[in-house]
Amino acid sequence: MKKFISLVSMTALALTLSTSAFAAQGTVDRSVNFRSAPSTDSSVYSLLKPGTTFEIIDDVNQYWVKAKVNGKVGYLSTNYISEKSSSGTSGATGTVSRSVNFRSGPSTDSKVYGLLKAGSKFQVLEKVNSYWLKISADGKVGYVSTDYVTTSGTPAPSNPSTSQPGAGTADRIIQQAKKLQGVTRYEFGVNKAPNVMDCSAFTKYVFGKEGVELRWGTRYQKDAGKAVSKSNLQKGDLVFFGTSSKDDINHVGIYMGNGQFIHNAPSTDGVTISSLTSGYWKDKYISARHVL
Repeated sequence: MKKFISLVSMTALALTLSTSAFAAQGTVDRSVNFRSAPSTDSSVYSLLKPGTTFEIIDDVNQYWVKAKVNGKVGYLSTNYISEKSSSGTSGATGTVSRSVNFRSGPSTDSKVYGLLKAGSKFQVLEKVNSYWLKISADGKVGYVSTDYVTTSGTPAPSNPSTSQPGAGTADRIIQQAKKLQGVTRYEFGVNKAPNVMDCSAFTKYVFGKEGVELRWGTRYQKDAGKAVSKSNLQKGDLVFFGTSSKDDINHVGIYMGNGQFIHNAPSTDGVTISSLTSGYWKDKYISARHVL
């Protein structure tokens, strides 16, 4: 994600100009909790839906921003939002050539806001890649396939952090997990982070450190995000196993790439790295979910 513009850096301009004219603006890319503090342990004011716009008050750190939404001040995880300056929007515009679905993300798996009819006009905010555009239509931000539209002007270049949500987050989550090796003990049904946890409390904790919220329990995490096949696993995906029955999920870990995953295991009484392609866990694998 682009570095957020801090209002502190515009203090000099504020002496002669209205700060709101140059304030950084943000848009919710994926549903996100609007919180009372920059922490997943803080209270939730409300759930902001994709397309919601807000004013950025301050860049707290690389994981959180302080924001104003409908006059209320709170905090948002940077993993679920994108940012642009009010004075730095793209000059490109577009026209729908054939009716196209207006979506919440650059994917045919994403939610459909509605159908944009042929002849509809829109502003191009960003060229995600050769297949997708991020646009503003009728006051709402979303994505359309480039196969159904024509554009004029030069769209803003692709921002890797918005075109591939979670790309850098996965590496940080894996590092957070590795830090718990030799620190965290395993105990079934316990969530006393970071010292004593079960497998799903472990995943909830390390994802939460990066602003990604998961519910405690494999029965909830097995349905989080969207399903991904074993052949298409990406870093940061949740991988699920059944140690008593092939159809009964009772263990979860985090895929690291190269056929390995990290998890809090009872057999080692703590955090360890195991293989998906050989050994005990190879035949215990059941499913995976992409949550970033």
